[in-house]
Amino acid sequence: MSGQIHYEVFSRKTPQSGWALQMAVEDREAAISAAQDMLKTSHAAAVKVTKEVFADGEFRSYVLLTEGAPETKSKAKIAPLTDSVCTAPQDFYTKHAREKISRVLEDWLKRQGVTAFELLHRPDLAEKLDASSNELTHAIQKIAVPEAQETAASVHELMRRWSTLVDKAIARVVADGRRKLFPDFDLSRDIRPQIAKIAAQPERSYVLGGAVAKLMAAERSPARKLSHLTALIKAVTDLPPGDGPDLGWAREVIEVPVAELFAKRNGLGDLMGQEVDPGQGMAVLARLVVGDAVEKIGTIDSHILSVLPPTPAHLNAFGDLIRQGHFRDLRSQSVRNMLSELRGVKRLKPGDPMAEIDLLRALAMALTAGCGEEHERDEIGNAFIERSKMLVSSAFIESLQEGVDDVIEGIERLLWLGENVAGPVNKKQAARWLMSSLTAQKFERDLRDPKRPAGQKLAQLAALQKRVVKAQLGEKDTEDAVARLGHVGHLIAQDVHLIAHIVKGAKSPMQRVMALLSFATAQAGPDGALAEEAKAEVMKQLRSPEVRTSLMSDPGALANLRPLLVRAGLAA
Repeated sequence: MSGQIHYEVFSRKTPQSGWALQMAVEDREAAISAAQDMLKTSHAAAVKVTKEVFADGEFRSYVLLTEGAPETKSKAKIAPLTDSVCTAPQDFYTKHAREKISRVLEDWLKRQGVTAFELLHRPDLAEKLDASSNELTHAIQKIAVPEAQETAASVHELMRRWSTLVDKAIARVVADGRRKLFPDFDLSRDIRPQIAKIAAQPERSYVLGGAVAKLMAAERSPARKLSHLTALIKAVTDLPPGDGPDLGWAREVIEVPVAELFAKRNGLGDLMGQEVDPGQGMAVLARLVVGDAVEKIGTIDSHILSVLPPTPAHLNAFGDLIRQGHFRDLRSQSVRNMLSELRGVKRLKPGDPMAEIDLLRALAMALTAGCGEEHERDEIGNAFIERSKMLVSSAFIESLQEGVDDVIEGIERLLWLGENVAGPVNKKQAARWLMSSLTAQKFERDLRDPKRPAGQKLAQLAALQKRVVKAQLGEKDTEDAVARLGHVGHLIAQDVHLIAHIVKGAKSPMQRVMALLSFATAQAGPDGALAEEAKAEVMKQLRSPEVRTSLMSDPGALANLRPLLVRAGLAA
């Protein structure tokens, strides 16, 4: 069952010995406690706790704890040459091998405008690669040298073995092309019978891959290639249950080149036919893989729909298939790509820091809601903590404040940042930037400028206090920021003799009390010394005969006044 989780405890008796499994439990805290007890009682030189998550038919392991003596690695042993990942031409078609081919031949594939899938299934590309001996030799070196370092085997021997294996793979696909093993698809006719005919072949996935590659060869544009693949995908997917043979195997084959087109560097830009910045690319991927979650969140917060707009029409088919449970590799790859981008240092929205914060907020909500597996949510949380480190860096803060002349707007930007960074360390750093601006002379000087209306400034300070609390910057940092805003508000009130002005300027006793209560409850001004002075004046006014007479003559006014008195702590 997908989503099963348990925790395994390993130990090493000595620094030189290997890890040995001691127990497996379902309680995380119990596993960690048991491991630490083993270490304390000297029953082990080192302990390790791993989290095992069952997903996609296999367990994935995540190390939660490693304590004790560091591992002493023994000298690398020479591994037999038969231990390599690839031992036959067919092994080049596995997912792991395709990914490695994409890396070591990235530049060559880019120049040809093709993917690793196409190279493995097109005789003309195989011959072209074989002719470019320098490219091929360099690619083999990229594989052989790391393998030699890991196994202590001879680089020369590994190069020779890999070259022999590559020659066999090239000869195989060229020979299959010459004997016309790969059929031609006719998109003007029903695709299903054409694929069903291929199903009778002993190596049906390989043959279908060759036919798909021939279809892709007709176009150099990734967008046009994707268009042809979309037609094939729809043909094998839009099939009513019981209507013809199961073509799920064919969908898995066609998914491979689709995933590779999306995985290419700037792949989304090529597929969309335009340049996209990293943020736009992530927005498209998010809408593609967690579109349902975006729509649900949009019913509550419509702003997310503008930050993560619908995918282009020609990509909608893949979003629909992902939501139906198909294209799991494409979905997983897209999520990995987004998390990798988040962990990086590249700006997602260069030149627009506010839009970048908006995007990260939307992505955090969408990915957290759309990824149901616990291990996925853990990875997402960690990725956003990593990205938040960049958000609180001096370079980003400088960009965030660039061109901002109004001190209130500058504080609002820092608060927006503080609300959306993740991780206590990053929250603390965001609070430091905030306090640096709040305690600056410019902040106090600009707000005490008599040219700006005092009432407007006090209302803005009250709003900032509420946002400070909402940002959850930590108890001490929140108290300091709220106190600073309250202090500046009190200075502004003293500059204009606010309390005295209200007492003298009110047209009626009720108006006077209501105005004072608006400051006593921190609605019209910030909480702090100003609010306390307003409360004291309210109590003084309520004891005056004039106000008492006014309240007695107007029971409705007294009823309206009572909730404000309770809120100010002046009545029960």
